[in-house]
Amino acid sequence: MNILLVEDETHKRDEILTCVREVFKADPEIVDGVNSAVLSVLENDYDLIILDMALSTFGESAEDMQKGHDQAQGGIEVLRALKRKGQSPHIVIVTQYPDFYIGSTKVKLKKSPEIIREKYNQNVIGAVLYHYKSKQTLQVITSILRKCR
Repeated sequence: MNILLVEDETHKRDEILTCVREVFKADPEIVDGVNSAVLSVLENDYDLIILDMALSTFGESAEDMQKGHDQAQGGIEVLRALKRKGQSPHIVIVTQYPDFYIGSTKVKLKKSPEIIREKYNQNVIGAVLYHYKSKQTLQVITSILRKCR
């Protein structure tokens, strides 16, 4: 299974990585900014994408070590790229925000899979409100990932 993890916060990325390894016994490709995520989805085909919605433009892996601007809608750029490409992998949203904007519309995290399906033709199989060092959060992520096996 070809998996992409899009996350710019190290502690969150490490916790999600633990869940992925537990379920798939493999490491995903990891990107940490909007630009690298968009390039990855345009250049590769993924079966599963674990997507943060608020991302920095470039991430810490940028050559000049400048993350650029934080983009509250950074994950939306990834969804747009997938739609443009005509690809619809399984997507799991993992974010620290109970709601976010899609365009100028504020969307509740619980409603986001349905709205993203309609607007971007994407297969969101779960949307998780992330809490740091929360066993319950990690159990929810692991449970959703198991649906993809």
